Amino acid sequence: MSQKKSRIGIIGMGLIGTSIGMRLAKRPNRTFEIVGADSNRGHARTAKKLGAIDKDVGSLEELAENTGLIILAVPVLAVRDIFQEITPYLVPGAVLADTCSTKKDVLDWASELLPGEIHFVGTHPMAGKESSGPEAADVDLFVDATWAITPSPRADEEAVRIIMGMIESMGAHAVHIDPAEHDQYAAAVSHVPLLASVAMFRVVRDSPGWEDVSLLSGPGFRDLTRLASGDPRMSTDIMETNKEAVLHWLRRYRKELETIETAIELGGEPVKGLFESTRLDRDAWLLNPHTERKIDGPDLPSSRDAMGQMLVGGNYERLKEVLAGKIPGTDGKES
Repeated sequence: MSQKKSRIGIIGMGLIGTSIGMRLAKRPNRTFEIVGADSNRGHARTAKKLGAIDKDVGSLEELAENTGLIILAVPVLAVRDIFQEITPYLVPGAVLADTCSTKKDVLDWASELLPGEIHFVGTHPMAGKESSGPEAADVDLFVDATWAITPSPRADEEAVRIIMGMIESMGAHAVHIDPAEHDQYAAAVSHVPLLASVAMFRVVRDSPGWEDVSLLSGPGFRDLTRLASGDPRMSTDIMETNKEAVLHWLRRYRKELETIETAIELGGEPVKGLFESTRLDRDAWLLNPHTERKIDGPDLPSSRDAMGQMLVGGNYERLKEVLAGKIPGTDGKES
């Protein structure tokens, strides 16, 4: 009698969810089924056509059935409602993870709403595009990206390792971080740059000479304003759930603009010094390799081992030799 396949569920078949599914589906000799759900059923059907999921389902109840690992790739403010709706159907011991851009509120909702036997691990892949939807998905979207991990207090070490294994299989670099710390730093390197992109486009677009100015817009303007084409709902949710951190960095940004304005007014060395020092600092940052921040603890099974145990159960030891060194993305290369 053949063993029933283990299941991974993905809720939200947009850019992130579909890209995750595409990468998981490429895992060689996989014995797990990937199921997907989206409030826009058309997105789920598209994801299935792209090979990101094996089956699209119409309800969270159906998705949660016999599913040991569930990934929420949805806008932040949708997470709380999903927790409430899916809780009655979760398999005891299941591992849940999200991919939202803010973490503190999500971890608070997990603590408030999820049963004690459910292991929630917050995550945030620092990767994306201005395009949204499953059509924009890319199997290599996360390669060499930083992927933040913020485990809930109730998530055991095996659950964390399972999520790390998933992240490694995406080709990304795991970074363990406190949720509040994550939100502060994400505001600086992701959320305020989004607002700067929006502001720059609005300033130029609202000028009387926009039609003529736009003729001169080149790669610099397009690159700087790229984030303004992102999903409005996702952007709104980020600002709603990370307001204080965003305002803090906006104020610092405004102050820096005033410093730059003063340097330009003075001219000469102040302007040159500003550009020279910034170039040196940025070049040094670009040369800095990825590092992994680890949670202290006892020796554990490797993240690849933990994910394998979750996904293939009793077949794990048999498949271990087959999978060793062949998981897409674990060494930055395709198998």
